[in-house]
Order: sequence, then structure tokens, then C-alpha cells
Amino acid sequence: MGVVSPGAVAEAPRNASEPSGGLGRKIVAFMADEDSANVLRQGLQSIADELDVRRGTLVQAMRFFEKDSTPETAIVDVSGLDDPLGSLDALARVCPPDIKMLVIGDNVEIGFYRQLVQERGVTDYLHKPITRDSVQRLLLPHLTDAAATPAGGRGGHIVVVCGARGGVGATTIAVNTALEIAHLTKAHVALLDLHLQHGTAALKLSARSGPGLRIALEDPERADALFLERTAINIEERLRLISAEEPLEAQLRITEEGVARVIKLLQQKFNYIIIDMPMPMPREMREAVIPARHVVTVLGPDIASVRDAQAIRRMMHGLCGSERVFTVLNRADIKGGLSLQLVQKGLESGPDAVIPDLGRKMIETVNLGVPARKSVPTMSKQLAPLVREIAGMRVDEEKTSFLQRFLKR
Repeated sequence: MGVVSPGAVAEAPRNASEPSGGLGRKIVAFMADEDSANVLRQGLQSIADELDVRRGTLVQAMRFFEKDSTPETAIVDVSGLDDPLGSLDALARVCPPDIKMLVIGDNVEIGFYRQLVQERGVTDYLHKPITRDSVQRLLLPHLTDAAATPAGGRGGHIVVVCGARGGVGATTIAVNTALEIAHLTKAHVALLDLHLQHGTAALKLSARSGPGLRIALEDPERADALFLERTAINIEERLRLISAEEPLEAQLRITEEGVARVIKLLQQKFNYIIIDMPMPMPREMREAVIPARHVVTVLGPDIASVRDAQAIRRMMHGLCGSERVFTVLNRADIKGGLSLQLVQKGLESGPDAVIPDLGRKMIETVNLGVPARKSVPTMSKQLAPLVREIAGMRVDEEKTSFLQRFLKR
């Protein structure tokens, strides 16, 4: 068995037992649920012309390969099967041996992973829920013969959050996402507010910023191992805030070296670094975006937000070299706003998550310095799609072991 290549998705569902009809797709995928199928399509968008994603199980995959042996790669979903190994053996009997095989499933045991990769010849195995990030980093290289994206050692996972325009709620999303990830994963999380002169992350957390961040960004030689101890504010046991509150008349002299140094220090100490990024983004701060695994763009239901969200997507694609933007439509049902259909048309795809207007409580949380996650009961539910994409976990999942997290990658 070998690996599977991602590609384009059929415009309409087809019976997986039917031949490909001369499409000549190099990669065929059979996914048991529509959510995973959509994530696979998004993660493999760059090779969509070579990909045929179908709804189905190993039963449909077997019927397909009994009639068609033209694909070079197969991606199969074994979740929910009583005997996934036996079913894969049956698939191998009808699948040509030179076809690469990638497997997606819900088994988190390391023994299962080893049986697939070491004994069955499977190229790789991903545990559900899959994310666009894991598909791009772990599956795409197998399908394009490209080198896998370097893991960067044990450096923390960088998430950049930016607003398409001021007032759309990007800082609120950043603050509550950081809290949610710290609570859900039990990982060490840093919240870095790069709005140095008018940031509000500290206000939303009832914290007081100091001068350390500006000093480190302007003079990287002064950012040493003690930087975090002097600058980071302890919000919760596993959440630290790094922010500033510089006067508006201050002439900031941020350097690219300073930004890169701060990011490197944070990656050495934290599992996740959530960055609240100002827009337009100062050129010096691009050093924080280039290594980012996710760029979360928050917009409101208005024409200017849609336009600027598209501009951010283009810019981030140029900086990161791949599609890493996760779009969040905030206050989607606010009175007088664009309909979801019009926003979708303007964005040409997405949004990836939709958050309704959560009412007066949201304003009260800012004035009281109480995070919305703690005072607005539905906030965790609304952030679930974003948290799932970043952490590779469902909101209702229990804390996982190291081996389980390894399998999720």
C-alpha cells in the first residue's frame, strides 16, 4: 500500500462504486463524514485538480478499486469500523500494490499506528479530528513529493489573530481563544498583544502592562532568558500575557530582529503563542507571521470588512507561502449587517466559523475586565470550530496522553 494524494472534489455526490469516468485523477479519497471531507479538500486545495474526494467507507473504496486502478494514491477513512486492520487487508487484495495509501481514523493507540505504518505499508496515519494544518503539513508532502514541513523542534505553535478592520472583535477572539486552549489542552499558552499603544487585551483580563515588551522589540540584545519573568503577566496557571501600553506620542522603533527574538523566546517556553496582530501590520512585525501555523482573520458583516479580509488573505498567502488563513465572521446577525450569503459571495469561500451577536454581555465583559468565556455561557461553543482547527481537538474531548497528541500532530 502507498500514500494518497489530495485533489479536487466532485461537484455532486456520486456512487463511489462507479468508475471515475475518465477523470484521470491521481488521488482518490473516501471519507466517512462530510466535515472531514471538507477539511481534506481545504487542506489539499493546492492540488485540487488531482484530487477526487468521495463520501464513503472502505466498502466503497473496495468497489471502486475492483473497477478502477488508475489513481496513484488513495486516502481512506477507517473510523467506526469494528475491524479496520482486517478491512484494510481486504482492500489491499483489490488495490494495486504500487498505489500509495494514507489512512484517517479515530483510533489513538500507538500500537495501531505502528501496525499500519510498519506492518501494512501505509505511508501515514492521521487521527480525527483532522485539521487543514495537519493535512497540509503531513499529507500534502506525500502527495507532491515535497519535503515535509520542518517541525521546528519543540517550538510552540504560533497563531496570529488580526481584524479585517478596527472594532470587529479580533482582540476578544484572541483573548478567549487563548483561555479556551489553555483550559482544554492544559498546555502552556502565551497571549502576545502587539498593539503597543492602544491594545486592549490587558483591559479584558484586568491586567496591567509594563515597559518590557517595547524594550525587547526595540533592542533584541536586552531580550534574554529573564525576559519572560520580567514581562509576562500571570493570568492563569497556564496562561501568560505579554503586552504594552505605550503613550500615543511615543516614537516606537521596533526592529525585525527584536520581533524575531521575542517570538523565539516565547516558542521555547510555551506550547501555543496567540498573537493579537495590529492591522495594517507594521513591516517589522512580519517576522511573527512567517512561522505562524494559523492566521485567524476576524471580520464583521459589512462590505469594508469583506474587502479587507480578502486583502489580508492575499497578503498572508504571500508571506506564508501556503493557505493558512482561518476566517471568522463575528456578530454575523447584527442588525443592518450583510447576510451570510452575501458575505460568502464576497469572500468567495467560507467563512470558516460564524459567531452571532452575543448581546450586551459582551460590552459588560470589557468594562468589568472579565473574559467573555467566563461570563457569556455560549462563548466556548462559538469558538469550538476555531479551537478544533488550532489544537486538533474537539471541545468535548478529554485531556489526551502524549502519544495521543503525537498521533494528532
